[in-house]
Amino acid sequence: MIKRPWVVGIAAAATMATLASGCTATDEATAKPGPGTASEVPRAPESSRTDKPNILLITVDDASATDVLDMPHVQRLIADQGATVDTAVAPTPICVPARASLLTGQYTHNHGALGISGPYGSVTSFMGEDKDDDTLPVWLNEAGYETFFVGKYLNGYGKSDETATYVPPGWTRWLASVDTTTYDYDKTQLTNNGAVEQVETTYNSDGFGARVDDLLSQPRRTSRPWFMTVNYVAPHFGGPWEDDDPKYLEQEVRGNDSARTNPRFPPTPYVHPDDRDTFATRDLPDDPSMFYDVPDQQAGQERKFTPKPKRQRYLRELNQQRIESLQAVDRAVGRHIEVLEESGQLDDTVVVFTSDNGYSVGQHNLDGKLFFYEPQLTVPLVIRGPGIPRGTDVESVVTHADLPVTLAAMAGATPTRPVDGLDVSRLLERPEEYVGRVVPIEGYAVDAQTDQRLYSGVRVGNRWKYARLKSGFEEVYDLVEDPYELTNLAERRPELTSRLRALDERYRDCAAATCPQLGEVPEVE
Repeated sequence: MIKRPWVVGIAAAATMATLASGCTATDEATAKPGPGTASEVPRAPESSRTDKPNILLITVDDASATDVLDMPHVQRLIADQGATVDTAVAPTPICVPARASLLTGQYTHNHGALGISGPYGSVTSFMGEDKDDDTLPVWLNEAGYETFFVGKYLNGYGKSDETATYVPPGWTRWLASVDTTTYDYDKTQLTNNGAVEQVETTYNSDGFGARVDDLLSQPRRTSRPWFMTVNYVAPHFGGPWEDDDPKYLEQEVRGNDSARTNPRFPPTPYVHPDDRDTFATRDLPDDPSMFYDVPDQQAGQERKFTPKPKRQRYLRELNQQRIESLQAVDRAVGRHIEVLEESGQLDDTVVVFTSDNGYSVGQHNLDGKLFFYEPQLTVPLVIRGPGIPRGTDVESVVTHADLPVTLAAMAGATPTRPVDGLDVSRLLERPEEYVGRVVPIEGYAVDAQTDQRLYSGVRVGNRWKYARLKSGFEEVYDLVEDPYELTNLAERRPELTSRLRALDERYRDCAAATCPQLGEVPEVE
C-alpha cells in the first residue's frame, strides 16, 4: 500500500454554534420559502424506506488530510467503522469549484463555477438553468428522498438581495449561512428556507450541529429515506479576534489578497473557548518542503516566503488554531452518530466525512490552497455504511466528482446531467482491489474574471503528477520515490514529460464519457 506522509483519510466535519435566536428548528413540512426564492420547496415522492439508505454528508472547510488524525470521534466512529480513502483528490482545490463538483459530479471546466468571486466565480456563477437546477439533491428528491442542507453554501451566498433569500432547487429544508457572517463564528446568520434570521450563537459549529441533531431526531426521519449535507466552516479563518491571533496581516504574509487582509477577520480560525491552546505545543508539519528553496518549482517560487522567525510563529499559530477549531466539529460528529444510533437509523445510514480542499501551512513555500501539490490537492475522506467493510483502506484514487455519482447510485437515483465522476461503490465494497485511473486537475484565478486556467494537469494513479502553468512552465513528480515533491522531473525526463503532457491535452477539456475511466492507466514510463 502506498502511503504518503500526509495522507490520512476522510477529512473533517464542522458544526454550527448553539443557534438560539428564537430560530428553533421547525418541522420541514411547515417551512416555506421566503420571498425571492427560486421555487417552492419540493416535496419528495413517497418511497419505500426499506431499500434505500439514508445519507449524511459532512464537510469541513480547508481541512488537510492530516488534520483528521486529531479528530478522535471521526476516527473512531467513521473511519474505524468503515473505509478510509488513502488518496482522495480535490481536482480543483479551492472552495466554490470543489463544492460545485460535490453537487454536480462534474469537473470544474464543465460546471463552470471557477473561482470564489468574479463573473466566473462565487454562488452567482452556479445559479440558474443547467447549473444548480440539476444536482445531487434534485436527483435524490426525484428518487423519493427528503433533502436537507445545513451550513456554508458557496462563497457569496447572501451578499446580495438576489441570493439572500434564494433556495436552490431540490432541497426540502434549507439552512444556509449568509455571507459574510459565515466567517463570524459567533454571529452567523442563516436563511431558513429563504427567510434570513439573525442567529445568536456562542460558536457556529455548535449551532450547525444542534440543527443537524434536531433534524435527525425527528420521528418522521424513520419513515422516509433522507439525504443531509452539513458544511462546517472550521478550520477556515474567521472572527472574532482572539488574544493570541497573529497581530499582523502585512503583505509579506498574505500578499494583496483583500479577503485575507480584511481587518474584520484574523488570518486564523476562531477557536471554541473550551479548545483554546489545547494544541499550543504542536509544531509545524515535519515536511522537508517547508521553506525549501527549489528553483525549478515555479508555483512555489511565485509565492515564496523565507523562514523569518516572525513568519514561522504566524504559521505555527495558524496550524495550532486550525486543529483546535476542528475539535468542536469532532464533538458534533460524535453527537450526530449518537443521535443516529439512538433513533435506530445508524445501520441504514451512509456517513461521509470530507473537506472541500486541502491546505498548506508552509509546505512548498505556500500558505493556503488552490495549487496542485499534495497537501492542497488531497483531502480527508472516510465513509461508513451498509456494505462497506469496517476498518479498511481504499488504495484507489477517489475524487470530489465521484462522490455525488456514487451516492446517487447507492440511493437508486439517476443523474440527469452528464457527469464526469465515476461510481466508486465497488472500490469501497472491495477495498483490497486497487484500480488505477487518471485524474484531471486544474486551477483558476481566485477572482475569476475570465475562464483562463492558472494550470492544468493530471494525476496518474498513485505514481505520477504533471502540471503545466499558464506560462508554459511544467512540473512532474514521482509520488512513490519523491512523496514530498522535491524533485521536478520535467526537464530531467523529457520522454516521461511528453507522455504526461499528452494526457493533460487529452483530458483537460473532457466531458462525461470522454473523461478518464476506472482502470484506464496508460503506460507513461
